[in-house]
Formats: sequence, C-alpha cells, structure tokens
Amino acid sequence: MSNAENPEPEVGIFWINEGKLFHIESTPRSKALKTQVSIDYAGGHYAAWFSMGKRGILDQLPPYMRDEYDSISRGRVVYLNEKKSYVIYHGDDFNDSIHRELMDLLNLPEDATVDEVDEHYNPLPEDFLF
Repeated sequence: MSNAENPEPEVGIFWINEGKLFHIESTPRSKALKTQVSIDYAGGHYAAWFSMGKRGILDQLPPYMRDEYDSISRGRVVYLNEKKSYVIYHGDDFNDSIHRELMDLLNLPEDATVDEVDEHYNPLPEDFLF
C-alpha cells in the first residue's frame, strides 16, 4: 500500500447506481497489469460481479439488477503510457460528484486525468437480444 504522505495513484473498475458510485475495485499502478499501451486493473467487470455476489455486495441492489454485471453503469480507470495520463472511461450515468470521488479514492492527479464517455459502459437495454 502507498504511504499516506504521497499516495500512489490506482487503476481499477467501478459501478454506478442511481447517480452514485456503487462499488470500486482497484490496485496501485505499480502493481497493476502492464502492457505496451497501458497500465490497467487486471480484473474484469464480469468476474468481479460474480465475486461481489458471493460477498453480499449485490444485496444492496434490487433483485432484478443482480443477475448481470452490465445491468448498471460501470467504468474503468487506466493509465495510458503514451499520453502519460489516466483516463476514466464511463457510460452516460456519470457526474461531477462521481468524478471527484474517484479522483480522491484512487489518488488521481488533477493535471493528468481525463474523463471519456464510452458507450460500452452503459447498461444494456432490457430488450437487448444477443
């Protein structure tokens, strides 16, 4: 864990429900998955959702929202090597309060962090067919 005087920025995944940060899983950048392009949280939303169910975290959601990891908005924070910056990828259900909370919880630097909407992180419509 990073020291309190100079906390290390973290990368991770998160979910949003009813305009608030619902759950976040993260790791310090120095311990994250490193590729030529980015530094990223090694876990995915699908596996984390299953684990969240076993730990009782999903019990906070209405029963109809607990089955699928994409039933609520989600996002990912990565570090892009070439740009030397963090990107908060998120769906449309994102606001300034969530931005501020992620910045604080993950120790992200103001001058090297941007938000980017990615439709992939929106919940799937109820009538979506595969």
